[in-house]
Amino acid sequence: MAFDPRGIRRHFKRPLSVYTGREESLRHATWLELFFDLVFVAAIAEIGTNLHHNLTLEGVLYFTGVFVLVWWVWLDYSYYADLYAADDLISRASLIGVMFVVIFLSQTVDGVFHGQTFVFGATMLFLRVVLTVLYLRPRPNVVTEETQGFVMTWITSEFLTTAVWGVSLLVPDPGRFGLWIAAFTINMAGVAVLYTVFDTVLVQVSHFPERLGLITIIVLGETILAVSFGTSIVTSGADFQLEVLLVGLGGFLIAVGAWWLYFGRFDERVIDRALTAPPDRQLRARQAALVYVFSHFFVHLGIVAAGVGLVLAIEATIAGHTLEQGARLILCGGVASFLLGCAILQRAIPQVSDEIRFDNHVLVARLVVIGTFLALIPLADMFSPVTLIGTIAVAFIALIGFESIVNPWVEVPPASAEV
Repeated sequence: MAFDPRGIRRHFKRPLSVYTGREESLRHATWLELFFDLVFVAAIAEIGTNLHHNLTLEGVLYFTGVFVLVWWVWLDYSYYADLYAADDLISRASLIGVMFVVIFLSQTVDGVFHGQTFVFGATMLFLRVVLTVLYLRPRPNVVTEETQGFVMTWITSEFLTTAVWGVSLLVPDPGRFGLWIAAFTINMAGVAVLYTVFDTVLVQVSHFPERLGLITIIVLGETILAVSFGTSIVTSGADFQLEVLLVGLGGFLIAVGAWWLYFGRFDERVIDRALTAPPDRQLRARQAALVYVFSHFFVHLGIVAAGVGLVLAIEATIAGHTLEQGARLILCGGVASFLLGCAILQRAIPQVSDEIRFDNHVLVARLVVIGTFLALIPLADMFSPVTLIGTIAVAFIALIGFESIVNPWVEVPPASAEV
């Protein structure tokens, strides 16, 4: 077969376009996107490991900050793949290259926890530059007269974010952290402004809710690994400890409960409905969609923290002592963060369409449980790890039972629906 260079040129010259595959009933993640999500396991696991070894308030703050930055990378690249039909050769090669850089990034996390931030910051800058270049690729078939303002403002926001991050490498700590926060704020605020100020935006067939659900499954895997750690100790041939097995069982029930509470009211069309909402409720629908996306940070952060807390509970049970203050903060604060994020995003979903609303009784029940978890943090030696994990598991099961009786989503009669 003769070599035809025109085929390669067509791959490189193939114009990037907004994904509008309307012929599909529902858009799904590609195999490359699934592979891309999997790579973030290494970074997430490394962040959790460093939290495990830094059970101080400073360690928790570092954990939160580093997690939000890594989560931000995933969010930005995932939305690029959601917005554009990114199956051309350049997009694929770029995402594959980014995957390796993310693996490298995961190995720089430990340095951040110990004051060595330059390599992490430089790697993040490289990822930002690649993303900014990718956003420069849309051709005239994407940037129409109606969407030019939206696209150019988006690119300007990306440039400004990347520039601020680049400047941060020239500034020593703690100023560097301040500029990182500034870059993140500029980017997130830019996205919020874009979708609430411009009447005409790029409208794609979205599978972003599915991507958010997939990363939720991935971080839940960290909790399952903690459960596996506990059961491996019980079956290792050492002295059998029923308490360790009970902690593992409780951790498994917490993971199942988190899965149930999150996916029990999952909506794959929420972004599509927000992007195509009629003008009379366009602003409210887009605002609700932004809340839906950003609240996932608390969901994912909470699950990872709870997984680390479960490992600490197993270790404390083996050693025969109660959980120290930092471990309780991670465990109870983690499950509280998950429930808070879950409540916010599930309350935002009905606001996209105004056809249903989130039942206030369910919201109050979740807030009461969140308050209970937070109240457990300062209680020093009153609870053994088994009791604490069991209490959290029972609370999750109780919430599931309550929400099986009281449907969180209530239909709004047409006559009383707000406009």
